Amino acid sequence: MQDGPDAADLPPPRQLTLAGGPFESWHRARLGPAVDLGDLGPAVVPPLLLPEMRAAWQARVRSEFRSIQIMTRFLTEVTGAGDPLDVYTAAVELVADEIRHAELCAAVCRRLEVAAPLPEPLPLPDAAGFLALPYPERALSTAITMLVVNESISTAIIRDLLARCDYQPVQRVLQATVEDEDTHGNFGWDYVGASLARFDHQSRSYWRRLTLQALEPHRTFAARTLSGVSAAERSLGAGEELELARYGLLSPRRQALLFERTLALEIGPRLRELDLLSPDDPVGPAGK
Repeated sequence: MQDGPDAADLPPPRQLTLAGGPFESWHRARLGPAVDLGDLGPAVVPPLLLPEMRAAWQARVRSEFRSIQIMTRFLTEVTGAGDPLDVYTAAVELVADEIRHAELCAAVCRRLEVAAPLPEPLPLPDAAGFLALPYPERALSTAITMLVVNESISTAIIRDLLARCDYQPVQRVLQATVEDEDTHGNFGWDYVGASLARFDHQSRSYWRRLTLQALEPHRTFAARTLSGVSAAERSLGAGEELELARYGLLSPRRQALLFERTLALEIGPRLRELDLLSPDDPVGPAGK
């Protein structure tokens, strides 16, 4: 059997780029002007934090690009499901929002003098079982997992960072992201509520299992991260981790606590209203 190529022979990771030319004017007309990043650069970041900041914003580029792919897929799902026409408009807005977020994160990476890498493998790794579902089931699955669970958690983290960040270039990036979330507001929750009405009550157990599966990675991360954290250290004070927040960073401990609080106070109650979480399903220590 032949050996694989050496690392030196592998092509470099593909990067998020802009085509320029006529595409630039269409892009700016749709997404608005680029955010002013001021004096952001390696020289303004403490040397000990620079590698962490670079890695975090590179990870966000990959994550936002995946979100572009998922929201584009969602647009095909709602059209394939025959949803009302104005739902498609909202879905188009979701795609545009994710494109804007990816551009923001890539711009930060360029200022930090690192690549803005695309995810590998580049194609969205959808499971065959998911792709075999009828479009109404696919659309509702995406809305629950992406719009209701993952986006709610991500938005809570960005809001927390924005509230504590005092460095204007990073503030502007976080603010632009939050404004996009405000634009489409409750679309995901409204869509899930309306879409559930398509299915009989006997199917609710399936949607509950899907909801629990979407929450599971976050719950596992929080449990692992907080396993050795004392009750006295489980605070989310606004004055904590200010140096990290200044550069759009937060500790795993704070991320885990934010998830627990968001689940207990925001996501959990709304999922119960939709009958996607049973009343006795635990929502974590923050909900006790």
